[in-house]
Amino acid sequence: MELIVSTPEQLRSIIASALEEYGIKHQSPVKSPETKKEKFLTRQEAAKTLKVTLQTLHNWTNSGLLKSYSIGGRVLYRTDEVEAALTEVKTVKY
Repeated sequence: MELIVSTPEQLRSIIASALEEYGIKHQSPVKSPETKKEKFLTRQEAAKTLKVTLQTLHNWTNSGLLKSYSIGGRVLYRTDEVEAALTEVKTVKY
């Protein structure tokens, strides 16, 4: 058995010609998914975004409408959850 040494360019050329032979078009390499970094809002920022008072924000958190996170002794809200609360409409039927 003989070991064949090729440069990366030669290897790419061999692979490209084999793909063309089978009618497969060249595609760009698959990018790894980016890690999504969570963004948080302070109580003041969340209240301002929702256009409510801090007391209303506190009441909504206690009633379960919004979920808060305690990080480093601070109460924070996830940006995507606050935005979802803006678009979510709940109707109450009597």
